[in-house]
Amino acid sequence: MSDDESSDGLEDLKELMAVYAKHEDKAQNTRSSTIKRDREEAEYVEVPTEKLIFGDKQAFLTNLAKSVGKKRRKQDSVNKSEADEDEEKTEESAKKRKPAWTDSDDEDIEVGDVKRRTRHTGPLTHLRKDKSYKEYLISRFQRVIEQPKWASLERKQKEKGDDSDDSEEEQLLKTVGFIDREAKSKELPPKTLRFKRARDLNRATYSEGVVTSIQFHPTSTVALVCGDSCFANLYSVDGQKNEKLHSIRFKRFPLTCARIAPCGTKAFFGSVRPFYYAYDLLEAKETKLKLPAKMNHLRCFEVSPCGKYIATAGKFGAIHLLTSHTNELLHSFKQEGEVRGMCFTADSQRLLCSSSGCNVNVLSLRQNCIEHAFIDDGCVNGSSMQLAPNQRLLATGSNEGVVNVYDYESIYKSTTPQPEKRFMNLRTAITDLQFNHTSELLAMSSLQVPNAMKLAHFPSATVYANFPDQQDQLGLVSTMAFSPHSAYLALGSKGKKAPLYRLKHYSSY
Repeated sequence: MSDDESSDGLEDLKELMAVYAKHEDKAQNTRSSTIKRDREEAEYVEVPTEKLIFGDKQAFLTNLAKSVGKKRRKQDSVNKSEADEDEEKTEESAKKRKPAWTDSDDEDIEVGDVKRRTRHTGPLTHLRKDKSYKEYLISRFQRVIEQPKWASLERKQKEKGDDSDDSEEEQLLKTVGFIDREAKSKELPPKTLRFKRARDLNRATYSEGVVTSIQFHPTSTVALVCGDSCFANLYSVDGQKNEKLHSIRFKRFPLTCARIAPCGTKAFFGSVRPFYYAYDLLEAKETKLKLPAKMNHLRCFEVSPCGKYIATAGKFGAIHLLTSHTNELLHSFKQEGEVRGMCFTADSQRLLCSSSGCNVNVLSLRQNCIEHAFIDDGCVNGSSMQLAPNQRLLATGSNEGVVNVYDYESIYKSTTPQPEKRFMNLRTAITDLQFNHTSELLAMSSLQVPNAMKLAHFPSATVYANFPDQQDQLGLVSTMAFSPHSAYLALGSKGKKAPLYRLKHYSSY
């Protein structure tokens, strides 16, 4: 065999080997793809469309069990909280004091079964006729006679808890009497007065006629309103309903003046008759007392702060001093001119009187004489007078509409003292002057002109421009009165109404 033939055979062999290798690679690829396809077919599971959308039964049951478990846990927590609330309610009910005796018949009586409209009570639209009469009496009693602080159980518990919390510094401030830094914010503003016109004090009846006297009870939220129609009514003071509590009628005895004793258990009523009445507020019993021979009437009088004396103005400048317990005439003073105004000092040792002239006299009840006299500056005819509760200011009014305010200590140093402040806001005769319990407010009124009433602030000695409101119709103001803690100011007018104002600066009655 030649060389050319051998080389040709090798080339043919190489070609055959290449073709075989390609065939083997193709077969191997085909085999691997087949195995992969078989595996995928084995792993593939057909899922129905309903299962994808709605889920299967097993999933439904699993989700249902979970939701029921959550609801049960929530229900258990709700039941537990309700049980805790019930336990708290039972504990609170156990703490409340139970009445010693109850009457089942009291629950069946309603207000409409008892209260009836009469000629003197007026409309009863402010009462709920379907309300239990027992609850009505309880609420009215609680408004009139408040629970004393010493009888409050909550206060005693707080005091026990606060005793351990008080620090030495707080005790030092309490005992030594340091001034609180926040006290300035509690002072009455001198320029603008915050007030509100409440409903009339005597709105329940209006049976007093011309209101001649208004007195607030010193301890209870009750006011006494008297008039010339021989009626004296007691009202609860709340500024909303002002319900009538009691009515007193005196036969042929037009009331000109009424005063409640400082103890709060007795009231005195005077008129132009030669006798007067003492009324026991606790027993609702009246006593007719005849005046001594030298006295003809008890038209204008004042009760001393100690409650022992009654000073009244007589004829021709006479001033009579009576004992409130025995109706005995102790002494009769005499001054020049008719008596226009009277007021006791806080210690009940002196009586200040203003005359129809320009003189003001200081009467000593110990020595039974005129201790001092001075001339009211610029006054021609005096009309009224009032001494501040702090015994520092003395206000005098005249027929010319001028109100002078003196320093009380300075009037003893001279017979012609100069006033600290002179108010000329009213142009007619000053009928009444009243200070509030803190001596920060001075009320001035005149009976001759409608709406003639002003309030002055001290110690700034400025008159409030926003009081009373221009739209308020007060009528002819004849008398005024502040409540014990100045929360209310009541006015008496000839229009048979007693306007009532709520002074918002003062919180308590």
